Amino acid sequence: MSSIETLVTEVARATGLGPNAQKFIGVVIEYIFKQPGGLAGLADRFSAAGLGDVFKSWFSGQPNMRAVDAGQIRSALGGQSIDEIAGKAGVTPAVAPALLATALPPIVRAVTAGGVMPTALPAAFTGLLGTKGKKRTPFRLWRWLLPLLALLALAWCGWQSRHVAKAPAVTAPAANVAAVSTHPTLSFQNTDGKVTLNGTLGSVADKAKLLGAFAGAYGQTNVSSNIQVDTSVKQASWLGRLADLIPNLKQNGLQFALNGDSLKLDTSRLPEAERTAVSQLFQKELGNLEVEGLFDKGAAALGALPPGFSSDDLTQALNQTTITFETGSAVITRSSASILDGAAKAIQAAPPGARVEVEGHTDNVGNAETNQTLSEQRAKAVAAALAARGVPADRLLARGFGANRPVGDNTTEAGRAANRRIAYKAL
Repeated sequence: MSSIETLVTEVARATGLGPNAQKFIGVVIEYIFKQPGGLAGLADRFSAAGLGDVFKSWFSGQPNMRAVDAGQIRSALGGQSIDEIAGKAGVTPAVAPALLATALPPIVRAVTAGGVMPTALPAAFTGLLGTKGKKRTPFRLWRWLLPLLALLALAWCGWQSRHVAKAPAVTAPAANVAAVSTHPTLSFQNTDGKVTLNGTLGSVADKAKLLGAFAGAYGQTNVSSNIQVDTSVKQASWLGRLADLIPNLKQNGLQFALNGDSLKLDTSRLPEAERTAVSQLFQKELGNLEVEGLFDKGAAALGALPPGFSSDDLTQALNQTTITFETGSAVITRSSASILDGAAKAIQAAPPGARVEVEGHTDNVGNAETNQTLSEQRAKAVAAALAARGVPADRLLARGFGANRPVGDNTTEAGRAANRRIAYKAL
């Protein structure tokens, strides 16, 4: 595969433009070398926008290409140039900055082969430019004779087929092809403030939103990304919530991987307090995901219960667990599933006859009667979830106490958060 073909394939995959990638590249290259100063002039525009070092990182031979977002592209090129490129390439002006942010780095790297900034368009790239018109083709007799001969040959074959015995057709077994479901993916790793991102999203807009959020939190030069765009990929249900969480995800050593509606979290390199805080953040804010790897003190305590543990040992461990609900409802979040799995397993292993009271508690915000009802519903929801996991229903009692038994100060957010809880008592 030639370097031009490699460039087209890379841009097609990274932007989701598919077969339109070649046209987009051609328009961008034409824009670069028609403006005053050519590629050097483009470099000056990025330098004026404070992005000179970023632009230089795209040159061939540089070890790491730094990412830019749509806003930085607007700052460097200006709205008029973006509209011009969008019109010629057949894309909307709204999405053009995000496409340029993805495509421009590999384009610059391709045209600076050998690390040299060319003063004119390299000859190898002229084939990517749009044609100005078609030349008239002179008449050639053989171009008419060849199709006529082909038609005569087909007619002869048809006559033959009607006079030659045919063997019975053999039906090939149908292939059992399973439907492929493509999910959005994203992996994240923070090493000493340097972020590495990999994955696949369904649109350039999603990619631009995510990269912009990470660049805003970590700084443009600290984000290294290899996020591809595939329009067959489903929209990421977690994208908006994750973008909001990014400023709170700056712990050194943190890693996670998203695949569809599943999250694998790795906090093993973090101090215990940070492990707990990050895990609770993911569990609460990305509650619609199935989360693996949550660090929960209660889950660890349940797993460490010694043989022959008592009912008090059990409830002490259970009271360290965290169960979250959808806001204002008794629907348990998917992210709490692994916590419930461990709790059910421990209760089933409790001494014969041991019974547990599941208590629902709220803060004092809102109507007291509504809080009482919500606390009862949440307690019953947890008891039902434990029973569904194999705990005998007669070993569980669900009760709600509303805001009547606070453990924190209801005048502070931290106190109210502590009061919104599920607690356990040995019966």
